[in-house]
Amino acid sequence: MKTILIADDDQAIRRTLELHLSEEGYAVLTAANGRDAVEMALQEEVDLMLLDLRLTGMDGFEVLGSIKERRPALPVVMVTAYDDMQTAIKAIRLGAIDHLGKPVDLDHLDEVIEKIFEMRDLSRNGISFFDSFELPFEQNMMVGRSRAMKEIYKTIGAVADSGATVLIQGESGTGKEMVARALHFNSQFRNRPFIAVACSALAPTILESELFGHEKGAFTGAYRTKPGKFELAQGGTLFLDEISETSPEIQVKLLRFLQEREFERVGGIETIKADVRVVAATNKNLSAMVASGEFRKDLYYRLKVVTIDLPPLRERKEDILLLVRFLLEKMRHELGKGVEIVPRETMDRIQEHSWPGNVRELENTLRRAVLLSPGNVLLPESLHLEEGGEGERLPLMIKPLQEVEREHIENILTFAGNEKKRAAKILGISRPTLDRRIREYGLER
Repeated sequence: MKTILIADDDQAIRRTLELHLSEEGYAVLTAANGRDAVEMALQEEVDLMLLDLRLTGMDGFEVLGSIKERRPALPVVMVTAYDDMQTAIKAIRLGAIDHLGKPVDLDHLDEVIEKIFEMRDLSRNGISFFDSFELPFEQNMMVGRSRAMKEIYKTIGAVADSGATVLIQGESGTGKEMVARALHFNSQFRNRPFIAVACSALAPTILESELFGHEKGAFTGAYRTKPGKFELAQGGTLFLDEISETSPEIQVKLLRFLQEREFERVGGIETIKADVRVVAATNKNLSAMVASGEFRKDLYYRLKVVTIDLPPLRERKEDILLLVRFLLEKMRHELGKGVEIVPRETMDRIQEHSWPGNVRELENTLRRAVLLSPGNVLLPESLHLEEGGEGERLPLMIKPLQEVEREHIENILTFAGNEKKRAAKILGISRPTLDRRIREYGLER
């Protein structure tokens, strides 16, 4: 039997909640002040705590802070008459798993409690990422053990010290810049500059100035001489992302640099030499662009001295688990917050998703889920996964929404043999919510 601790200085509220929760099958403990609440939470076998904000001795925030410091895994729900934005934000920031206002809606309370215990049950069958992380988190680290990724590692190892020009091809979000960084930071040039330029983010005239620099007075606003990225990357690596978006004029200057290792600033006459490795990336088919005349053939062949083709995430799903481990550890470093348990159901959803946005989509999805997940468990619903494409249109049903819902619930109850727990799980709602719908629609059997 699960035990719930109620900490509230109002005897009537304590008694009301105690009677209700006892009827729902829980063992109930009560505390009338903050100090007793902390003592009972730390000494008794408590599974959940309902905590009022205004308590004598210690207020609710002090109690919450003390409990989270000494028993961080205990779920605490703040229940307070001060149901405003600041209180809710502070409660969640201090570690409360939820925040409810008074007077308490008992049906809503039942749903919250059931969800918390469902989360705990999910975590017991989940994957722990806290103690079992296999690789220490490092910046500029690539992750993957699939055959395709191992071949990429070998290529990086073979060409890293050579200074050869490299063309990285792959869909958006596959990690092309990570490959470029791996090439640089695993080479003899690692202590020299690594500079990345997104070619599609700048207008052609601005991109030319960014890459090659400009002389004072070269154009309106050029108040001083400015060195370009080729000069700033001296002895290191210049990463040109989305190289396919460069204008014909810039392609000519890039070709000359790759052939002669020299260039002139915009508006300048002095020839400048630079020892810079160029790594370019594209999510487009450059070969097709060459055939259609959209990209210079001679530049294409200068860029593809070494070509690395990055596979989309859907073609290396065996790497997803390791990527999730790595990204969650990365977020622990970046956000100061992490999750420790990923339930099997959550991991199944991650594995089954097609990830059209590749590793970038996976990282953004996990970051949002970590930020929004209560406690230390990554809940399935926190992923908010959406499949791309419109799909086949459903036939139009000219019926009121309530009638459609009633028929659907009735069909699921029949399918589940009238087992409400099973039906609620299929419907994706809590048992109290299902009971309420059954009463509203007269579906008692």
